[in-house]
Amino acid sequence: MSSNPKSIRSASHFEPLDAIDERLLAALVDDARISNKQLAELVGIAPSTALMRTRALSERGIVQGFEAKLSLSAIGRSVQALVAVRLRAHDRDQIDRFTARVPHLPAVLSTFHTSGSVDYLLHIAVASTEDLRDWVLDNLATDPVVGHTETTLVFDHIQGNHGPLPD
Repeated sequence: MSSNPKSIRSASHFEPLDAIDERLLAALVDDARISNKQLAELVGIAPSTALMRTRALSERGIVQGFEAKLSLSAIGRSVQALVAVRLRAHDRDQIDRFTARVPHLPAVLSTFHTSGSVDYLLHIAVASTEDLRDWVLDNLATDPVVGHTETTLVFDHIQGNHGPLPD
């Protein structure tokens, strides 16, 4: 990591990251369960400084949370799919109705509002192909806001980098 400050977009503006922020973020991305003492030692700062700086990164909206990553197959949701959704109309009411309901359904892992030929791309995980068919029918095909869907099965999901952008 460089010692040059980088800009990260916060809720309303950009705030520079210094070298310590970058090292803290890299360590947290590598292991979000690291203890504050271990984090401080790894970065080369006092534990009180590590705690203060980590809290500040959260308050600035740079660290948005810590979450457990589950094995989908181990919890019975081994069938993943990407579902492209085109709405019938593009008025605020229909968009709001869709985004108020669909992203919060239990099978939905991620919702992307996109440009181009589709309006939304949903990443979902279910137990079987039958469950996938039923989910699309029950949650999208019967929704009057939805004009068209196209479902693509995911054979493998290879995670990318979730941390700071490389130099």
